[in-house]
Amino acid sequence: MPQLDKVTFLSQFFWLCFFYLGFYYIILKFYLPKISRILALRRKKMEFSQEGMIFLQQENQKVRENYEIFLSKALVTSKVLFNRMFSRTTGWLDTNATTINQMHYKNVNTSFIHSLGETSLSQNLLFYHASNDLPDKLTLKILLDNLQTRKSKLSTPKVKAFTSQN
Repeated sequence: MPQLDKVTFLSQFFWLCFFYLGFYYIILKFYLPKISRILALRRKKMEFSQEGMIFLQQENQKVRENYEIFLSKALVTSKVLFNRMFSRTTGWLDTNATTINQMHYKNVNTSFIHSLGETSLSQNLLFYHASNDLPDKLTLKILLDNLQTRKSKLSTPKVKAFTSQN
């Protein structure tokens, strides 16, 4: 084989070692220190970043806990205030409704009952005058119908409310 010739083998081996050792020396003196500084700087940044991330996670957890505590306190406070205002409003409404019913609607109830009485009186007077000319069966039927209409008017909820307050 021509590569393993005894005459040229030593010179080829010398130049091979020379270039490889020279390349190794240049890399070792110039490039490796720069690369090692870059790697050390990256490692410090990563440590700082991890510490920062841990700190941020702890801070985020504290903020979340404080937010939940604040939110629960706010909900409890708003519920208490709502219940207090609701009870006050209910009490105020009950007292005002009873006073209005006792004062204002008493007059309205009285006038309503008077108007019902006047209406039934006018109908009965008309019937009384007209009954002289009507047959007895028809008169009885009209009286029963009139009685039924009065009962149905008095059985409505509004009339019951007005009459029960007096």
